[in-house]
Amino acid sequence: MPLSHRVQLSVFPLGSSEPQRALAAIRATWVNPAWVASREINGAWLLEAAMEAPLAVDDEHDDSVEAAFTKRLSMAIWRKLGRYVRVVVDAGAEESEESCHHELGRSDYLMLMRVGEAPPASNA
Repeated sequence: MPLSHRVQLSVFPLGSSEPQRALAAIRATWVNPAWVASREINGAWLLEAAMEAPLAVDDEHDDSVEAAFTKRLSMAIWRKLGRYVRVVVDAGAEESEESCHHELGRSDYLMLMRVGEAPPASNA
């Protein structure tokens, strides 16, 4: 059985209709988060979500499980929205007190979306 992780994520800045689209990408790529909130901050929307579940990763390559999950989830959100937004993932193994902070920048977005190396979505 895959190791369960505590995950908190945030997606920003979003337009008023984009929190639901980003959430749909999260659900299609991973799971339905246990906690979801969105709020407006200075004209842009922030989506926050949290869940405890195994991470959806097909192949880690040289990345940690958390880094590979961040890449997979970020790419799904970017594809759904058709543009770059900041996606921050804090994930830690269920039995650990520590968590890892992962974020891909605009340069990662440009490289990954050009290469098109997004793995197919799964509902792990």
